Amino acid sequence: MNQYAFMVSSAINTKFGIFNSEQRLAQTLDTIQSIRDRVPGAKIILVEMGAIPLTQDQTDRLTNATDYILNFNNDPSVVELFNSTDNWDIVKNITEVMCFSRGLGQIVEHTDLLHNVQRIFKMSGRYTLSDEFDIGYYEQYSVQSHIVVSHRRNSQFPYNLTLVEKQFMSRLWSWPMSLTNEILEVYNQGLQYMEQRILAGGYCDIEHMLYKFLDHNKIIEKDAVGVCGNIGPNGAPVKD
Repeated sequence: MNQYAFMVSSAINTKFGIFNSEQRLAQTLDTIQSIRDRVPGAKIILVEMGAIPLTQDQTDRLTNATDYILNFNNDPSVVELFNSTDNWDIVKNITEVMCFSRGLGQIVEHTDLLHNVQRIFKMSGRYTLSDEFDIGYYEQYSVQSHIVVSHRRNSQFPYNLTLVEKQFMSRLWSWPMSLTNEILEVYNQGLQYMEQRILAGGYCDIEHMLYKFLDHNKIIEKDAVGVCGNIGPNGAPVKD
């Protein structure tokens, strides 16, 4: 059987969005349980990137539920960005790309957590794997060397804002372990590009960044990757 790892991006305590910390914790624990239920034996790594520190109770509950926690609560860059603006989109997107890149690099360089892992999933916390998720799909030899994403979507922004015409949703996507260094470079390039767009008076989020920098020759687009939940700003239900 193939070995899988899920890296779950999370911000339990935050000033943004309609869900409070208790709700966000419960939703994130549901995220983790959905992975346990649908992918038994998967390694689950939580990338916690909220600028407001976890309480001891929150830490204990998340530690008991996961295999490893990468905690960026007190990272100076995270705290500075959190306190510098009330623009939820900028804080969320820049923080996630920055912390996910650092976290993935740390896992690869300093732990053996990914030993024997064939495929890594990036999953957004507070969402859950749905009935449309099929781990058997990823056991096919034909997709082992490919990045798997939900089908491309049209941009909701005018082109001159992002300079990117399409986007890949980032709630659930995955890549083979063999492409991890390439994914790290995508995140590094993407972070630079996102910062450049903001400085130029434009904007770029994670979804447009992924579309711009992922190698399209290695991508398989699925109609449904099998994830659902409620978005943070207004609680609207979504599924990919």
